Amino acid sequence: MILDIEGASGRRAISPRLGPMLSIASAAVAAAALLAIAAIPHQSGPRFAEAGPSILEQAFAKPKPPPTLHLALPSDIAVEVLPQRVDGIYGPARPMPTVRSFRLRGSNAIVVVAMFPGAPAVVRPATAPADALSVHGAYAANYSVEATSISAVRWTENGMTYEVSSRSLSLRDLAVLAEQVR
Repeated sequence: MILDIEGASGRRAISPRLGPMLSIASAAVAAAALLAIAAIPHQSGPRFAEAGPSILEQAFAKPKPPPTLHLALPSDIAVEVLPQRVDGIYGPARPMPTVRSFRLRGSNAIVVVAMFPGAPAVVRPATAPADALSVHGAYAANYSVEATSISAVRWTENGMTYEVSSRSLSLRDLAVLAEQVR
């Protein structure tokens, strides 16, 4: 017996197409496994929430009460202080402003009239005094802030909360002025 130690090697020649073929074969096996798992019927767990209208559908289904006031003071009492920028330039235009500023005629007093759509309703407490503030026949609350010297009167009318505030007017003067808001 003759051994050829230095001659031909004991390895077989490997095809250069073996690498891509193995990649394709492994992808085919993975796809077949995914298809087989998807074809098996699954049992779903119990549903914790009942199927019904979504939260957004419920929110949009509730009719919002239309605001009854347009946040305007009579022109013989006050003149509107126009804002410094136009709403349509820096963002979507609002159909109705929620805050308006007025300068009272004959003085430098600035009055801010605001509408608060998301604020809680102002409700008359059971222990309210007989001479409590009222605006348009509704109970009005004192929302003054002593630290900033702002006097404010807040009331709820037809489901919308409104506020009239000023740095220079007293609480009773604001309540009288709030009666003039249309």
